[in-house]
Amino acid sequence: MFLVRRVICGIIALVLAVSGAMMTNAASQLWQVTGFCLIIGGITLAYIAVRQHLPTYSFWITLIALGLAYSLYATHSAPVSEEQRQAISSRLDKELEKSKEALNADAPKVEKRKKISKRERKPAGFNLAAYPKISGSAQVIDAHIFYISGRYVRLYGVDAPDTDQICSNATGSSYNCGEEAASWVRNWIDQNPIDCYILKVEPNGQDLATCIWGEYDIGAALVSAGWGVANTRETAIYQPYEAKAQSDSAGLWQGSFYAPEDWRDIKRRRNDFTIKKKVQPKSDGFFSFGSLF
Repeated sequence: MFLVRRVICGIIALVLAVSGAMMTNAASQLWQVTGFCLIIGGITLAYIAVRQHLPTYSFWITLIALGLAYSLYATHSAPVSEEQRQAISSRLDKELEKSKEALNADAPKVEKRKKISKRERKPAGFNLAAYPKISGSAQVIDAHIFYISGRYVRLYGVDAPDTDQICSNATGSSYNCGEEAASWVRNWIDQNPIDCYILKVEPNGQDLATCIWGEYDIGAALVSAGWGVANTRETAIYQPYEAKAQSDSAGLWQGSFYAPEDWRDIKRRRNDFTIKKKVQPKSDGFFSFGSLF
């Protein structure tokens, strides 16, 4: 009789796990979460059938970590429909056209300010071709960090939210602005080859670069769309784009958000603690499953 009950539990566990795996491939996040819960239920039931007691905390932590990893993978690999691709392309063309107009309008002011301030003078004829270049299809890690030709590249003069950053939209609802920003860049360049000119190599081995797609500066487009901000500690050339995005309430500026640098600092301080595992003695009380098997 014990064996029959274990077999029945195993079959139910398999059905739950398979159903959950199928639902995680759905386009809706609600169905993906439901599928993940079914998978956890199936695995838990199988564990109970074999071990005859509830799983430990480490078991739950492992399952949740695997589920989150799969969710991130599914989100990054989700296909973009043709309608979405056309909408993104149309919106990008408008934003880039606004960026060009803003840059042309602000160019005389920048030149005048440079003539007045000796401290801000830089060598004339700044030429990207004078710097080492790497080319190829880029994997978007964060909106401002790419993996290209075996190297990690961060956009010069630009900062953007990490993929786990949460912001508030115009109605005050929270959303994953970091992933939204990364998706904007990912859907734009869409595996097209880009050119990155290495301006500096940082101590962590990351390349600091200006990246170009065709005739477009990717950093300028990112800030102009509102999914990045100007990193004025490196350069002020992207400030006009940031001001335009803020006035248009584009991207991050549709609601409220922490500066990406502040968000990372909050994460570091929040994670600065030690978790101590508490070992609890086994009990044969209410959570005993011996009678079921």
